[in-house]
Amino acid sequence: MFKFDFDIDDIDEELNETIAEDSKLPKAQAEDHPQAPFKEHPIQQFLDSLPTLISYSPLSIPISQTKTTVHLVRRDLFDARFQLISEGTLDPSENDDEEEEEEAEPKSTTVVDPSILNYLDAPSDLLPGVYEGGLKTWECSLDLVEYLESSGSFSEYSGNRVLELGCGTAVPSLYVLQRVLSEPPSAKETHIHLQDYNASVLELVTLPNVLLTWYLSPASSSYRESSEDGATSIDPSSPGELTITDELKQAFLSSLKAHNLHLHFFSGSWESFDLAVTGGNYNLLLTSETIYRQESLPALIKLLQTGSAQTDLDSLISEKLSLASSDSSGPSTSYLCLVAAKVLYFGVGGGISDFIESVGKHQPRAGTVESVLEKIAGVGRKVLRVRWSGLV
Repeated sequence: MFKFDFDIDDIDEELNETIAEDSKLPKAQAEDHPQAPFKEHPIQQFLDSLPTLISYSPLSIPISQTKTTVHLVRRDLFDARFQLISEGTLDPSENDDEEEEEEAEPKSTTVVDPSILNYLDAPSDLLPGVYEGGLKTWECSLDLVEYLESSGSFSEYSGNRVLELGCGTAVPSLYVLQRVLSEPPSAKETHIHLQDYNASVLELVTLPNVLLTWYLSPASSSYRESSEDGATSIDPSSPGELTITDELKQAFLSSLKAHNLHLHFFSGSWESFDLAVTGGNYNLLLTSETIYRQESLPALIKLLQTGSAQTDLDSLISEKLSLASSDSSGPSTSYLCLVAAKVLYFGVGGGISDFIESVGKHQPRAGTVESVLEKIAGVGRKVLRVRWSGLV
């Protein structure tokens, strides 16, 4: 069994066994659960649902090519579980007194499904159409960070449109966000869109991780220096706690505005994902550990293809050469589409070879796949770059 040389308490260790067990379920059981519809969740809704204190742990990602380390932090799973319990979300008697509570207190803004506790207690479990593993930090998401950091594909991330599909704890997007918040504010709009099947995942781990990343970045320095609450810097190498106040939330939103940065959160199936609502194509498309089910490949591949901008990232060089004679205020028209996955997901037959075959047969635009990063220890893993025919 492969392990990283740093400690992550919820890193995937039994993914293949979990999926193998899931594959033994009767097919009808999965079909009993209709696909969740596409829905956008306002960032304020998730901010309002935050507790007054969240705990976090360091996430250190070694970059072998440069022998450096990317430091991020993310919310502890046990802390998300404690939030559910302390807020009474899990109290079975809550419905009995619902009318009285509505009069006594404002209605909760949470989108969390109380049954999500089952997956907090056993975060490796997967149930198609119900829960897709987003509470856990999966290995391949770290591989995406390693590739982005070592390849230098983007000299800067400001001014781009980024989409992470099946984001979960959103580690690759946290890296992009960290880079954007470390860059000078841009006149160009930057969009980071985070999609997960489960709205509960977005509320419990995705948004808290985004907030922690902002607090770790230089963009929060003015708030920390002026805070009357004695706010201190986060040590990315040590666990800790962050006090959540209205002032902190407002400072976070103000920083996003100052950086011309737009964060959007979407839940639901890939089949129902609506690019017309999200604003169209993206310059950077990311997904990791999402190709383990062959049945989901057509919808994922279609969304990756239709969501890609008009030209491949390699054309960015010629595009930059013409900047002097063109309007540089709009977004780049180039794209980079990256998929990180294990070579094979035992028990269901899904894996990289099936994905490559499906991309090659996709209509109306087929694609080609190139391996740009590979891990051979344990169950092999790769980061794949996808190019779509007709987008050159």
